[in-house]
Amino acid sequence: MSLPKSEFEIAKTDVQYLVNCAYQISAFAGLHPVDAELTVGKELSRLARLSRQRQPSVDVLSYEDMILTNPLQSDPRVYCLGSAGVEERDFCLGHQYIESELQSAMDALLELRDSAEADARQCLAVCVERLESANCVLARFFECMSPDLFGQFRVFYGKNPYKDRLGPSGRFSARIVAVSVLLIGEELFHQKPQFYRDVFRLSEYYPQRCIHEVFRWLSPDKESAELQPRWLNGKADFPKFATISPVMERHGSEIRKLRASCVSALDRFTQLHRRTALKYTIEPGRPIVGVEAAESIESVLSQRLLRAVDQS
Repeated sequence: MSLPKSEFEIAKTDVQYLVNCAYQISAFAGLHPVDAELTVGKELSRLARLSRQRQPSVDVLSYEDMILTNPLQSDPRVYCLGSAGVEERDFCLGHQYIESELQSAMDALLELRDSAEADARQCLAVCVERLESANCVLARFFECMSPDLFGQFRVFYGKNPYKDRLGPSGRFSARIVAVSVLLIGEELFHQKPQFYRDVFRLSEYYPQRCIHEVFRWLSPDKESAELQPRWLNGKADFPKFATISPVMERHGSEIRKLRASCVSALDRFTQLHRRTALKYTIEPGRPIVGVEAAESIESVLSQRLLRAVDQS
């Protein structure tokens, strides 16, 4: 508990990986829930609880653990050995790279939104470049990943078999939420309000620092992040100033076309993510990690997809 922040985050990730492994192995062995808790053990459960007190997060292995704090470049945390382990590491590394590109796109859009002296052309050019780079990584997943190797490591990242909790999933990327809000926030509200309802409802699964920053943009009245804001229930106007839309209104057609290029790149990312999920998860009949039983898989995969946006 007294480790420096960077070391603590990795230690917390290790604890979550160990707890998850104990539960998954217990399920493979067909253990009763009481025996599964004994497999985890009191001390490991205590470490997991204390680490979450210092750094709040969902009480299962999260997307943040798997992708953002996993030291993949130097000492990756993976479950499999051999070729499956390499594929598992590369899968996580690819997502980590996508997250880095999304952060750069997010930073450029925030500069455009918040700085009166921002160069709109430069900010949007950076945004579209970073989104296109993320698309290239996702395209490599779609084209090159081994379905057999993917299936070997993916079983360890499923829903917790003993708790009503979802597993780590790209659905819980707070940065893709942030970029979506900044670029197409109001359009999403009008076309896909369920996107926002689910983000607020499942907020604990997202990396907390980033998702709460997004909630601050979307809650002008400083409402609790635990509650859906009044605008989502039709009791207030959508907070347009959370997006770059007010800035776009001050610029001409060239800047609006650049913004449209960013929207197109984001939309293609969402479409490709849907196709990849279909190819490697749904079509082979593998369990869905980040989707609840009562949810429509198709609607979840399409939540950020704007098929027709007025980009004039």
